[in-house]
Amino acid sequence: MRKITSSIELGMFIDVLRRRINDPIIALNNVNLSIDQGKVFGLLGPNGAGKTTLIKILSTLVLPDSGQVFVEGVDVVKHPAKALTKVQAVLAEGFGFERRLTGRQNLEFYATLYGIPKSVAKERIQNLLEFCQLTEAADEMFQKYSTGMTRKLLVSRALLTDTSVLLLDEPTSGLDPASAADFKNFLRNVLVKERSKTLIWATHNLFEAQQVCDSIGVLNKGEIVAKGSPSEIRSKVSEKVVMTITVVKHGNVTDPQWQENLLRVSGMMSITIRQEYESQNLVLDIEATRDVDYNKLFEVLTSEGLKVITLEASQPSLEEAFVRLTRGNPKQ
Repeated sequence: MRKITSSIELGMFIDVLRRRINDPIIALNNVNLSIDQGKVFGLLGPNGAGKTTLIKILSTLVLPDSGQVFVEGVDVVKHPAKALTKVQAVLAEGFGFERRLTGRQNLEFYATLYGIPKSVAKERIQNLLEFCQLTEAADEMFQKYSTGMTRKLLVSRALLTDTSVLLLDEPTSGLDPASAADFKNFLRNVLVKERSKTLIWATHNLFEAQQVCDSIGVLNKGEIVAKGSPSEIRSKVSEKVVMTITVVKHGNVTDPQWQENLLRVSGMMSITIRQEYESQNLVLDIEATRDVDYNKLFEVLTSEGLKVITLEASQPSLEEAFVRLTRGNPKQ
């Protein structure tokens, strides 16, 4: 799969908002990311972690003090105009829209600003309005737009240049639950699955990130402290896996040492055995390290005349992982 060559390597970046003129804030430090095309990458972090700063750098609004930022091979710092043909931002608010112009007129204004010929712009705008489900509201003044309609107009504006990468900073902020669900479905199912767009989704909504994102980077105090799929992020903060295995006896189970045999499996820590209510099934409550040898575990159970009928394994939730990672105690 082709990758966005946005190995985003930001050295020490000084935020434009400083507490004191002689006391600069380090907003981003040694951030290095590589993101697959046609995927949703979540940028998680508490307020002040540097998410919005990174979005602003990628969208050419702010320059890093050092390091390199590439989007599909284009250096964002050296060639910002060309970079904007590859990447556009969809911010939480409708910045840059004229309230007394219609949605269509606002898009026509930006098409002119982006240098799109009128003959091309007219058809493209109509297609985008249909694509973003704004046809009925296209000729209403922007000041009448709801928050959800504003988000869709922002997406339409970002797609005017048919960019392959969209930067979303808290995209569902301010939306009611139904509108947020519709907007997430639109972004995920239409933009990503149908059009193979790549989304970088900055949020501190952990439930949303787990629903939408293929992979996640956790940003804390300007540094990436973890990255991977949501399940990989959860596993990073725990050395232990808790399992509940339900087994049924088949054949003759005669060896009284089968519990000890299970405990000899690599990674096993403890086991408690109980009988399931109103059945002959046994329930095994197991604690093990996260690198437990599952193959050997099942091999021992089978050899002891026990058939596995259910298995449940639990790890810390994404919320627990987030808290531990951003508070500096990932293994506790």
